[in-house]
Amino acid sequence: MSESTSPTTPIGVKIVVSLLILKAALPVLGEIIPFLSLAHPLPFAWNILGFLVPAVLLPLAIAKTVQRSPAAGFWAVLTYAAFSALVNGLMILAPRIVSEASAGPSPDPYAQAHAFDVAWRFANIGISVILALSVLRPSLVRWVRIREEQLHEAQFPSRRTPTIGARAAWIFPIIVGAIAPTLSWFAAQRYVGHIRFGDALMDILLEHLKGRALMLDIFSMLPFAVLAGTAFKNARRMSQVTLWAVTLGGILGIVALMLPLYYMGWETIYNDIRGDEKTTGAMIFFFTPLYCLATMLGGMLLGWICARFVRKGVDDLIEDHT
Repeated sequence: MSESTSPTTPIGVKIVVSLLILKAALPVLGEIIPFLSLAHPLPFAWNILGFLVPAVLLPLAIAKTVQRSPAAGFWAVLTYAAFSALVNGLMILAPRIVSEASAGPSPDPYAQAHAFDVAWRFANIGISVILALSVLRPSLVRWVRIREEQLHEAQFPSRRTPTIGARAAWIFPIIVGAIAPTLSWFAAQRYVGHIRFGDALMDILLEHLKGRALMLDIFSMLPFAVLAGTAFKNARRMSQVTLWAVTLGGILGIVALMLPLYYMGWETIYNDIRGDEKTTGAMIFFFTPLYCLATMLGGMLLGWICARFVRKGVDDLIEDHT
């Protein structure tokens, strides 16, 4: 059956949805089975619910998005698969790095539970890789593009349908905004607090899983969300080259101010200086996203100027050959 003309959901989409449902069930099995089958399971803590709830609901929400909005689901699946594989890989590596850097090995009363935890995390990584490969199949990408055009023409018959590349222009700022603040935090822990690599990774992961770093992440997302919204509104009004140039310029403008200021903020928290420096560091985290709006506009203007020069050079080159 042809994927280009039939509204029937292709088998590739059904495989992706099935893998997402499996990804939703795996964390529950990984946390419940040890309590039923192991002699010495890990102690239960209520903050584990802060990990299980998003770990279960997020893949189910993405599975629903794949069926209702194929293009948004395509990028959501790719981002989720990469993020899930990265987090599970760090959760496997970080304890090993910590134990190797410590004074010496100590007997582990929960060795069997930890071995089971590592096993299901490896299984989670494998499913994430299969999920990413499944969604990147050329036939599935082609179906996503065709299906999204059909949906867009039915809803907005007079508007030009944005391509997958144009949609990536407003998703990319969100990805950068989710990573950049954590990078500055990790750098401060390593080079200011002199915290070991594994300890720094575990501390950041646990703070995010507990939700304590959520407010900083959300507020830091402000300039990136504004940039993503701007790219979304202008995706149908400008060429893809100009769209990406403006978007990348805005990202560079935000990151150029946010990363050094955030590093300074974390530096005042992790150093041993007495006085009001800790309060100064906290104020940096509040005002930096607001200041980044100005540098974002400057970066967007610079990107637009660069795009104009690139397009002018291409037009001159075409005129010379004609």
